[in-house]
Amino acid sequence: MLLVEVKSMMPTENARLGLEEGVAETDGKLARAYRQVNTTSAQIDERNPAFARIPADRPRQALIVTLEPFPIANANLPHVDLPVPDIPTTVVGAHEIERLVTLTDITPSSLLLERAADPQRSTWALNECLTGHEGGRNPVLDQGWASYPWATARLPSVPERFKGDEPEYNGAVSTSTNPS
Repeated sequence: MLLVEVKSMMPTENARLGLEEGVAETDGKLARAYRQVNTTSAQIDERNPAFARIPADRPRQALIVTLEPFPIANANLPHVDLPVPDIPTTVVGAHEIERLVTLTDITPSSLLLERAADPQRSTWALNECLTGHEGGRNPVLDQGWASYPWATARLPSVPERFKGDEPEYNGAVSTSTNPS
């Protein structure tokens, strides 16, 4: 069973630079997400009616999905302000989810279970575990793109009355109408 908690957050500059303050800032940003995962998992165990359709007897893990990756979030560092997860929990960036769902040589479930079972790899960014795996196109993105009118339409040609007025193309594009 996979629990997914989504937060639209980005790492601070200190976190991006790998500074000590960055760990505390990251923990502060992610603490609420970890608490939510723990709360949801507990409610499944307690058979809360809102989660009655979710089997409580199956192994669980969680993904906390953020707008951008938090590289040190999964590292085996002292996380002072971060709640201890009740189930295996991984922080991933949205782009990692995009890659995960397009895997063709392994199922996302298998990859996540293998990663969670490995004490070393479970501390890595998910992106590192995706390296070497093959992926295909994302049908959700393809379908979304195809819904736009310009996806299959051709650009209109230049009307005859304007032919000859367009500047000669030399590989450069100018947005200026000033001839100088």
